[in-house]
Amino acid sequence: MAMSSSSGGGTVLSEINVTPLVDVMLVLLVIFMVTTPLIEQDDEKREVEMDLPVTRDNESRVNLEESEQIILEINQELQVLIGDSVLVDCGAALQESSPERFEPCFDELQAKIESNQKLQDDGRLYLLGHPDIPYGFVVGSMNRIRLAGVSNVGMVTNPEYRKAEPQ
Repeated sequence: MAMSSSSGGGTVLSEINVTPLVDVMLVLLVIFMVTTPLIEQDDEKREVEMDLPVTRDNESRVNLEESEQIILEINQELQVLIGDSVLVDCGAALQESSPERFEPCFDELQAKIESNQKLQDDGRLYLLGHPDIPYGFVVGSMNRIRLAGVSNVGMVTNPEYRKAEPQ
């Protein structure tokens, strides 16, 4: 805000100095003018491929029985399975209250995944967790899967589980 006073008149003029505001607006205008053509030219680059989870409302359902992908399932009893074979059974850890209760299971899971040559070669895995299992168990499992060398982990939902949900 600039103030000026006339000498001897006794009046004070106060007015707002808008010069910095105009400078900022001009700089923003130049930035928008330069970047707008660049944004319009990158339509193809803005497309993102997504693997959405399979849900009741998702049209692109995947038949888990016919899928060739490796699906690691965690059932309600905290058994970690690939197909019909049980990798780790962590059901006994559910009864414990220690925060470290799942660590032995995670260690065993990591060792089993590290020793699975097909998983190591493919580097991809889909995780199907029952909705009633502890969230921390799923996150811990995902972390150990990543530490075991499988970096591409997708989440799969089972429409069978959703049907059991109350409406």
